[in-house]
Amino acid sequence: MAESIATARAGSLVSKLESKICYHRDAALEYMEIKAVVGEVIEEKEMLQHDYHALKDELEAAKKTIVEVNKELAAENEETSLNKKELELVRKKLQDWEAKQNLPELQNCSASEHVQPSNSKGQKRSMRHQEVPSQGPLGIDADKPDLAEERPGSMLVNNPIVGQTSVVSPSTNDDMVALREHMIKQFLEIDKYGGRIIGIKEMGKLNVKAFEIACAEKFRTTKAADASSKLYSLWQQRITDVSWNPFNTVTVEGNHQEVLNVNDDKLQELKKEWGESPYKAVIDALMEMKEYNCLGDRSTVYELWNYRADRKATLTECTEYMADRVQELTAVKRRKTRRRI
Repeated sequence: MAESIATARAGSLVSKLESKICYHRDAALEYMEIKAVVGEVIEEKEMLQHDYHALKDELEAAKKTIVEVNKELAAENEETSLNKKELELVRKKLQDWEAKQNLPELQNCSASEHVQPSNSKGQKRSMRHQEVPSQGPLGIDADKPDLAEERPGSMLVNNPIVGQTSVVSPSTNDDMVALREHMIKQFLEIDKYGGRIIGIKEMGKLNVKAFEIACAEKFRTTKAADASSKLYSLWQQRITDVSWNPFNTVTVEGNHQEVLNVNDDKLQELKKEWGESPYKAVIDALMEMKEYNCLGDRSTVYELWNYRADRKATLTECTEYMADRVQELTAVKRRKTRRRI
């Protein structure tokens, strides 16, 4: 009887012990799972902190970039403002000069009105006609070119081919001459030959396209490019050679004048062999040298040129063109700055 009771107690103790062992084992497993979860949470927290610091650094860098960009924009705006002020001064100077030039005409008209009061209707029609001058390609008075443009501007221009200097006849208006010289220097710095409308042209230099067209029509093969290059170089060297003088000196009313001899042997040979286009290009270059008094050294002269109208550009056209370019460049810079941000 006692043994059975002891056995029952032992079984009960074993059962309790096994129950506790299972409980502790489950607790240990739960602890390990909780520990693993806590480890993952800590690791994720560290990653989040790392990302936070990285984003914070990027934000600080972005702020610095924005500050620098704002400074650049401020500097560009200041530069644009200065350019606009300079252009406004140039415009005002041109307007003052045009007003001075138009003043004698207005005085003459006023005097005519006092002398002939009965013809007031005709005078009014004449004034209205004067108020609507013919317009150039950029909306500029094409019938009243700048005074400095009535004859080649008085300036010293470096010769890009023979390294000499061409002296052009002086103008009566020193301010306009100085302004035109300054404008030529500006165009040489920013846009020497790339002007789609207004740019620089070398007066006395051959038109290479005339030779390319002539050689293309004659050969119609890949040899045309080499032939045009050689022919162009030959004649560019020839027109700068002072030993060749295709001009004749004639006397008109006691004045000696240089007249181009279109029957010159070399010119006629060029025309016969290569056609009218290269022949005309050579004549044009020689006449430009004569116009700019460069026949003595056969140098070339830089000139402001309106390529759309194929004529010398006025100072007003150049000023308007440069103002448009400043606005375009400012807009491009702003777009690039926005993309960087």
